[in-house]
Amino acid sequence: MTNSQFEFGAAENKHFSSLASLCLVSALALLVYGIANASFLFNVIASGKVDLMLRTLDDAFQTLAALFAAYQLNQAAKGFRKIVNTQGDDLTLLNLSSQKLRLVFSSLALMFVLLAIRFIIDYPALISWIKAA
Repeated sequence: MTNSQFEFGAAENKHFSSLASLCLVSALALLVYGIANASFLFNVIASGKVDLMLRTLDDAFQTLAALFAAYQLNQAAKGFRKIVNTQGDDLTLLNLSSQKLRLVFSSLALMFVLLAIRFIIDYPALISWIKAA
């Protein structure tokens, strides 16, 4: 049995509209972060310093994860807007949008793990820098 004709009410549509807006704002922030990080990486590559390139390898993964998450957030926002603006198939659209959000959270998890690893690796140097200041 399918609920292909299920329709959310006004309160739910207001919620999904707000969620779509937040997805777009977050996508824009991730896009800016990804572009800034890519610019940094291009400067590192242009420097020709191999040790610096290896040290910033996680930045390449973070850039890709941020751009991928931004794209998926944009796709999720489109799905949430369709829930608000169309009739019928709201459950199908909600399922598709939630799948996009799952991909976003997977990308964010990768970014956070990489940041945590970098912090752990750089921690001794950070403590030395703080003590020297």
